[in-house]
Amino acid sequence: MKIYTSYFYQIRNFKQNMIPISTALSDPEWFKPPIGKEYYIDKRGIICGLRYEPLIIQSQGTHCCPCEEKEILKGNCSTMQEYRQLLETVDFNKMIKAFEFCLNKFNKDIIVLIVYEAPNNPCSERVSLQEYFCSHGINCKELNYPI
Repeated sequence: MKIYTSYFYQIRNFKQNMIPISTALSDPEWFKPPIGKEYYIDKRGIICGLRYEPLIIQSQGTHCCPCEEKEILKGNCSTMQEYRQLLETVDFNKMIKAFEFCLNKFNKDIIVLIVYEAPNNPCSERVSLQEYFCSHGINCKELNYPI
């Protein structure tokens, strides 16, 4: 199984063998499926709207990162610490089975975990996600562009 990280803006560059799965607290309107549906397929054949809730931080308040206002501790703020704690509670085997089911259902071969922030933002879940998957023996890195 191939797992990568990326962000919403880049979905426009995805190939049809990729399934974007949101890990963001809030998705852009264009990514959300129609009411009553779990997903939709866009005009390029990309599946949109899928989320994996156990990977989504359900923080109290506004979920704004304190690093946006401070230049210290970038990437090691309380929000990122909370996210790393969240990952410790995820049932890894159950998640992998869900991803495998998804890949088989849609006949695809790449899962791309979508975070909200661009790669140059140090306060992004992507690094924690990459480290988490690597600690479980699955290489997970940022999707390289152009694809």
